[in-house]
Amino acid sequence: MKLIRHIIFFTLLMSSICAFSTTVKVGVVKFLPPFSSVDTSNHYFGFCIDLLNEVCKRINETCEYIAIAPQSILDELEKGAVDISLTSTPISNELSTEFIFSIPYMTSNGQFITNNSNIKGLPDLQNKKIGVMSESNLENVIKLYTSDENIKEYTQLNNLIADLADNSIDAALLNANIVKYLMNNKLTQAQLVGNPVTLGNGYGILALNKNAALINKVNKALLEIENDGTYETIYAKYFGK
Repeated sequence: MKLIRHIIFFTLLMSSICAFSTTVKVGVVKFLPPFSSVDTSNHYFGFCIDLLNEVCKRINETCEYIAIAPQSILDELEKGAVDISLTSTPISNELSTEFIFSIPYMTSNGQFITNNSNIKGLPDLQNKKIGVMSESNLENVIKLYTSDENIKEYTQLNNLIADLADNSIDAALLNANIVKYLMNNKLTQAQLVGNPVTLGNGYGILALNKNAALINKVNKALLEIENDGTYETIYAKYFGK
């Protein structure tokens, strides 16, 4: 009889633990420094990973990171391969009502940079060859300054920086936070061109609308992280003060 009571107690205990701590499958781009990267041991790291680890801790969930391609985010969410996903494009109102974004966790402003000493300001970008990361949703901004044939897209940030350094491209438009990361870590000698370009409504975490309850918990955690100074600590680790 005592054994049965122990078995019942253990079963109820495990059920309680499972009820309060589950696994959330998080879609991330495999190599998008400084936001997300993975090492040979399948250990994910980066700004977004640190932030999401903190979010999951506060909502009492376990994060399981799953590598997905930027162009397949919506498909992976619809298939149920992931519950939530980071995105490489800003929050948009153009998605169907099937999807829902969290509140923004980072600004989506763009910043032009150059190694060309003849480019002093935004007007000097006219008809210049400009690099941009594919899937970044920044191409339309560049078209205000140069023609389609002068826009070069990259899938790897290091290739863009290398081409900028040897003047294969005249300038680049990147997320302003990536520019901070590059400059704070002395990964480029490029100079800023003009002020940041206001773009979009920031970056958010994307989910299917049926997971709105999960997004609500994420939103609450993000606000807590911002209000208690944790966000500033995580941000400064990658982008400086």
